[in-house]
This record gives sequence, C-alpha cells and structure tokens, in this order.
Amino acid sequence: MSDSLKDRLKTDLQAIKTEGGNRTSRIREIIQTAATQSMTELKEGMGEIRATANQSISTVAQTLNDAETPESSEAPSFSTIFKGLGKRLVNQLRSQLVNLDAKLATQYGNRYETVKQRIGLFQLWYDKTKANAEASEIDPVQQKQAEIELKIANQGAFVARKEQQIRQQVKEYLNTVISKS
Repeated sequence: MSDSLKDRLKTDLQAIKTEGGNRTSRIREIIQTAATQSMTELKEGMGEIRATANQSISTVAQTLNDAETPESSEAPSFSTIFKGLGKRLVNQLRSQLVNLDAKLATQYGNRYETVKQRIGLFQLWYDKTKANAEASEIDPVQQKQAEIELKIANQGAFVARKEQQIRQQVKEYLNTVISKS
C-alpha cells in the first residue's frame, strides 16, 4: 500500500475522530441546555402561579373585608378573615353532607353503606400514604429532577460508549484494509 493512501486513511480516521468528538460535545451541550431550560421554565411557571394565587387571595380577602367588616382604623388580618370564612364554609359543608348522607342511605340502603365503607378504607390508605410521603421528606420535584439528570447521564454514557464502539470498528476496518493492501 502506498504511503499516500496510508496518509489519506490516517487523515480520514483523524477527521472521523474529531467530528465524532465534536458531535458528542454538541449533543452533551444540547441535552444539558435543554434540562437547564426545562427546570428554569418550571421554576418561573411556579413563580407566576404563586404570584397569581397571592393576587387572587388578596382580592378575595379585600372583597370579604369590604363586604363583611365594619369600618375601623385597623383592618383584620388575612388569617382572621379566612378563619371566619373557613368556619362558615365548614359548617355549611357539614350540614350539606349530613343531608346528602341521609338521602343516599334512604335511596340506596345497603349498597350505599358498602360504598361508604370502601371510601373509608380508601381514605385510611390515602392518609397513611400521605403521612409516609411527608415523613420521608423527599420533595417530588427534586426527586423527578434527580431522575431526569440520571437518565441524561445514562444517555450521555450510552452515546460515549457507542462512539467508542464506532471508532473501534472504523479503526479495525481501516487496519484490515491497510493490511490487505
């Protein structure tokens, strides 16, 4: 095999290595940028939702304050307003639930009682699961972020392994071609 062909093959192999490395770097940067931008969007979205919710609560509190409290030099706090509103709503809901319970028991009898017991069992399961989640002190958003980062890292490692395999195959192929010449 002539030296010029060997030089050309070496040059081509070097170009393939360089291009593969560049492509891997670009892919890694794209994945990292996408993950960072996704987390930024999530955080900004939560901030916007939080601001809108606070504004809505303020509007409701002001409306309640204007409609239900006498004019005074000192306005009641949010907690006072919401405690009063909450007590009223809870009492109304309890009364409506007692009426609904009586109607359903009359209308459906034993079938209603069976469903009611199953709902009670579900409520117990839910409360236990919620208590376990709160006791573990793991933030679901942080847990999901960690899972995504792990998947990205695994994908990056996979790409790197594939790149090495391809490089090795190209090298073996070129060595075979060179040795046959």
